[in-house]
Amino acid sequence: MKTTNLEAERHAAVDANAVQDAVNLVAIVGCFHRHLLAMHRSGISGDNLINHPVSLAFVSKLNSLCRMTTDREMAALLAVRDIESGQQVEYEVIPI
Repeated sequence: MKTTNLEAERHAAVDANAVQDAVNLVAIVGCFHRHLLAMHRSGISGDNLINHPVSLAFVSKLNSLCRMTTDREMAALLAVRDIESGQQVEYEVIPI
């Protein structure tokens, strides 16, 4: 049975609000993934999915949880390149 856009969006919105107080990165990403798939299956895709308020709410939570800044993002991208090439890296850990 295909879920309607409205039903998929409503369920996603409920969880997008609920995760705003969460700190479990694995659970947040898993929940986001489930809702992205459900909304996509209901017909929401492309720019509409990327810019959907639910997507933005989840991404906002991830940015907040990871204490994302432009400098932190650039450092992470450089570290990822180093890890990819087999190097060990040190990185800043900011406690919750």
